[in-house]
Amino acid sequence: MLLFVLACAEPEVPTCESEDAACFQGFFRTLLGADLEGMRLCTPELDLDCVETDGDGAFSLPGLPLDTNVVVTADHDDHPPVVFAQTTAMDWYDWYKVGVPTAVMDQNASALEVELDPGKGHVLFLVWEGLNLDGVDTPTVEGVVIKGASGQPFYGNALGLADPDRTATSSAGSGGFLNVEPGSLALEVQGPNGPCGLETMFHFPTVDGRIPVPILAGRTTAIDVQCP
Repeated sequence: MLLFVLACAEPEVPTCESEDAACFQGFFRTLLGADLEGMRLCTPELDLDCVETDGDGAFSLPGLPLDTNVVVTADHDDHPPVVFAQTTAMDWYDWYKVGVPTAVMDQNASALEVELDPGKGHVLFLVWEGLNLDGVDTPTVEGVVIKGASGQPFYGNALGLADPDRTATSSAGSGGFLNVEPGSLALEVQGPNGPCGLETMFHFPTVDGRIPVPILAGRTTAIDVQCP
């Protein structure tokens, strides 16, 4: 629900082609599909200028090192601070991101009977059958179990909101972790047909079968995982 690829986008995706550097480009939308202007994207581990989405929700983030794992932060006055973890080997793929609604984080915390700790980070994930390569979303995956090096996962109901009684993903294919210590969370993602995330989607490449997920205090790390 929070990080899906939209079926179409207008106008054309911004470009910033370079043989010596990688580039992330695409659009941000609200959950209802409206253009999301003013989303500020930064790469805190790199000495690069931040960029903001324009009136169409479009952005281009140039000058990234080739074949490198990059942490991108996203900030907006009307949305919680987010982290996207992406390898620049995926810069050929256009981003179509959805801003995380504040109400979603609050409802997840309420359902789990916890308070969001500003000194810790959070994770939201979606599991899909594959990448969207033709303008049509692939199905989300039910029955996926997430195991982490620390913390307790939760799984979303059919609306994608935390359900403390679930022990695996619903048809929405969503879930996450709340109040995770800053650092890196190693996630093992197991689907009905075997391990997931072995092919990089919108996360760092797996290490020993686990996805390294960067955790920053006060931010929600959003990842999409391919789960055939």
